[in-house]
Amino acid sequence: MQPVLSRLSLKQKLFLSASLPMFILVLLAVLSASTLIKQYQHASANVLTTKVTLGIENVIYELQKERGLSAGYLSSDGRLFKQELQQQWQTTDKVFQELVFNSALDKTINTVKSDTELFNTLQEQLSKASLARQQLSIARQKIIELNTPENFSFYSRLTQKLINFVSQLRFKSDNSYQVLVQADLVNMLRIQELSGQERGLVNKLLSAPVLEAGAFKQIAQIRTQLDNAITNAVSVMTQENRTSFSLLMDSQPQQLISGYRSQIQQQVNLIEQTEIINDLIGYGGLSYNFNGYLTTLNPSYLANFRENYFALKSALTHLTNNHTLTPKQQELIKTIKQTADSYQEYVTETELKQLPAPEATLELLAQDIALHDSLYQLLKQQPVIDSESWWQAATAGIDALHQLNTQLTAKIVHQNLIEKQQILSYLYISLFAGLLFFYIVYLVGRNIANDLIDSVRGIVDDVEKLAKDPSLELALEVKGKDELTQIALAVNQMVSERMKSRRALHQASAVFRHSAEGIIVTDANNHIELVNPAFTKITGYTLDDVKGKSPSILSSAHHQEDFYQQLWRSLSSKNSWEGEIWNKRKGGKIYPEYLKITAVKNSKNKTIQHIGLFLDISNNKQYEQDIWYKTNFDSLTKLPNRHLFSSRLQQAIDSAHNTNSQVAIFFIDLDRFKFINELHGHAAGNKVLKQSATRLEAVLGPDDSIARIGGDEFVVISPQTGNVGAEQLAQKLSDTLAKPYLFDNKETIISSSFGIAFYPEDGQDIEMLLHNSETAMYQAKRDGRAHYQYFSPEMNVEMLERMHLEQRLRKAVKQSEFYLEYQPVIDMHSGEVTSVEALVRWQDPDYGVISPQAFIPIAEEAGLIEPLGEWILQQALSDLAQWHAQGLMLKMAINVSARQCIHSRDISFFDILKQTLAKHDIAAENLHIEITESMLIEDKPQCLQTLESIKQLGVDIYLDDFGTGYSALSYLTQCPISVIKIDKSFIDNALDNPSDAKLIKAIVMMAQSLEMPLVAEGVETVEQWHFLRNLGCDYAQGYLMSKPLAKAELVEFLRHAKPFQYLEIGTELSAV
Repeated sequence: MQPVLSRLSLKQKLFLSASLPMFILVLLAVLSASTLIKQYQHASANVLTTKVTLGIENVIYELQKERGLSAGYLSSDGRLFKQELQQQWQTTDKVFQELVFNSALDKTINTVKSDTELFNTLQEQLSKASLARQQLSIARQKIIELNTPENFSFYSRLTQKLINFVSQLRFKSDNSYQVLVQADLVNMLRIQELSGQERGLVNKLLSAPVLEAGAFKQIAQIRTQLDNAITNAVSVMTQENRTSFSLLMDSQPQQLISGYRSQIQQQVNLIEQTEIINDLIGYGGLSYNFNGYLTTLNPSYLANFRENYFALKSALTHLTNNHTLTPKQQELIKTIKQTADSYQEYVTETELKQLPAPEATLELLAQDIALHDSLYQLLKQQPVIDSESWWQAATAGIDALHQLNTQLTAKIVHQNLIEKQQILSYLYISLFAGLLFFYIVYLVGRNIANDLIDSVRGIVDDVEKLAKDPSLELALEVKGKDELTQIALAVNQMVSERMKSRRALHQASAVFRHSAEGIIVTDANNHIELVNPAFTKITGYTLDDVKGKSPSILSSAHHQEDFYQQLWRSLSSKNSWEGEIWNKRKGGKIYPEYLKITAVKNSKNKTIQHIGLFLDISNNKQYEQDIWYKTNFDSLTKLPNRHLFSSRLQQAIDSAHNTNSQVAIFFIDLDRFKFINELHGHAAGNKVLKQSATRLEAVLGPDDSIARIGGDEFVVISPQTGNVGAEQLAQKLSDTLAKPYLFDNKETIISSSFGIAFYPEDGQDIEMLLHNSETAMYQAKRDGRAHYQYFSPEMNVEMLERMHLEQRLRKAVKQSEFYLEYQPVIDMHSGEVTSVEALVRWQDPDYGVISPQAFIPIAEEAGLIEPLGEWILQQALSDLAQWHAQGLMLKMAINVSARQCIHSRDISFFDILKQTLAKHDIAAENLHIEITESMLIEDKPQCLQTLESIKQLGVDIYLDDFGTGYSALSYLTQCPISVIKIDKSFIDNALDNPSDAKLIKAIVMMAQSLEMPLVAEGVETVEQWHFLRNLGCDYAQGYLMSKPLAKAELVEFLRHAKPFQYLEIGTELSAV
């Protein structure tokens, strides 16, 4: 097919492509017209069907009247309804004749010839109806002769055949409403038929001389069927038909019929009750047992008599109470009661005398005759409703129902006529519109084809020119908005993209060549294909050295086999792996690198390449080592600091616990060391400290350990040492420290005070041992210095003071004896105040202002930090909301302890924070919380989980006092930290101590690599400001800018603050 099309010109192809849809449109138009014609034929057939249905309805209606009159005539033995019946025969014959000669009947049957099953069914139903019509004359003759007991069922069968015929007639329409209306019509015909049967049977009952209760059972059955038919019909009727039917059922004729039914039912019930009474009196009943007992005195007759008597009394009472009786009926019932009472009296008298009394039957003969006469009159009653009244009421109801059916049929006829007219109109309109559309499409298509051919020729010419132009500068002319325009734009874009691709390829090549990260590309078999110059610079290998080889050439044998297995599993499952790895340079030196490997896959999801990017992180490792060293060792004396001391003391305690031995702790403090700093300067004091550290280390045993935990404070751990050994070691330590110190060609002598505590006697943990040894040291100082003192429980005066402080603190929390001060945080680039840190103060009524350093640790230990922290949060956000309302859009920093995050109370700190932000309408980004490094290393997952939740809420988390605890890169990357705050202790000595300055530089570089802003705490001099700003610190906080201020003072400060005004003053402030 394609070679044939390729030989056609564009114009011929366009004509062919246009002809196909036109052919399809014509075909669709023909199909649509065919559908409309078929719908028109269906509508015509529906009109015929409806006319036939109307004729059948009339026949059914007249047959139902004839059946009812026949029943009345027969029941009255020809006395009633004879004239009406003969007139009805004529009416019935007339409507039958009209139906038979109705041309619509034959046409309707012929329209369904295509449906063989339906056609045969209709023919069968029509034949049965014709046969029944022939039998109708015979039935009428028997009725006149009063010789047909089955006439009623004959009429019912005939009407049922006609109803079945109607139900078999089907409407051919897509209109579901017409189908529903036809179903409603058939259901109401069935209701009409059952109503006609009821009318005839009741007419038969009422036309008889005496009301027969047994005949009423058939009427009750018909009534039950009628009620069910009404319920079923109403449940499926359309809303309109249901409304009309409900109005009909509530009409006055129906109410009258209902009343007649009730009266007939009551009379039948009365007769049935009388039959029960008759059974109680007749043979085997009251009269029989009465006569038997009087003549034989047999006790069984007596027992049966009394049983019959009481049953009779109960039945008479029930009859009297449950029926509206006429005076005559009441008199008859009274006669029965009196006769029964007389029987009872005779029986009682005979029972007393115990003599047979045959003569008593003669005396009671007259009463017995009256009894049975009364029963007969009650059993053989004339109907209370005359048959004529019933006939008129029932006929009125059926007439209304027939009228409703006729209206439904007329409505269907009308709808079908409208549908025929609409379909005919659609057919004409479709034909006209199709011709018009075809003509318009022809004109428009011819113009479009000509225009398209011209445009294609223009594009072909321009593309040929473009192909011949090596400079790729030619652009196609763009006009219009059609697909050809898009082709022209696409070609122009392709040319532009090619130029961009060349530039991008050049740029990518430059990035590949000049990137600081090493790049290595391997094939599907993990053989090296390409490396960049940074790879050569880091590893020492050139492309020629490694091309075609496995990257394992770089392996340092530092990692186990399972490390590489995990790497390949990650590549297989996640298509990537990243992490730290130790590799080997060409010269053999092992180095750490951060490597990321990505698997490149094709469209079939098969790996075709691996791309690795790595960075030499040797310097980062060195930064971590420096930070670790600063964390664990004192930069001045090179001795372990408090952190490492705590770890070693815990090890000693654990070992002593396992071996059931002692550990001695020596707390050493140089006496009057501050005089050295005051007289000779801090440099001299530092020399003394370093010489002291060297001397102390020299006299220690191999198992002993020493640490500097504060200014001039040292602690020695001596495992497995008792009192004697401790005293000997204390003397050695004291003697070596007592030797003269030399600095600047000067000698000076400094004594020292020792406090000694033992594990486990003086404490079971680090804190208690250190506390008790310190307590002993202070006791040694109070005793005159220059000697040592063993700890004793009496020294715990400080402990008592702490307990007293705790009691006052609990009272302060309850009475809210706290207030907040706010210290501004300054942007070091703009000089603007960006935020404030909330600082809590305690105003004790008796002791004045108490420092937070004194009561915050106690609050944490005593479990008071949570209510205190909640008060701080509420008060701080309340103040912040007021400042925002005044136009001071500050941010707020609040310190949070680990105990608050763990929350031992019912509500979590996260929930409190969220509720408080909502309460004061503070956006989460306007608040950040400050935590210490200790929170990051405590084994409390709940605390870290709380921090994650707070971070997700939008509140930034600041790491406070960074560098004083367990600072490590792993903590900063694993925890949700946003900002780092450099501790004041590093900044204090940064300008004088090179180690502190280097540490601050390392912290700044680390924070910058982690993209974390920095806040410097405790900035008190202009020199410190410039030093930190030049390093790249972002924010500053300290007395140089402002001391902590009360709420009102802060507002005043902010209103008068000017950027960098504090640098002009140039005055170094001292911390309060």
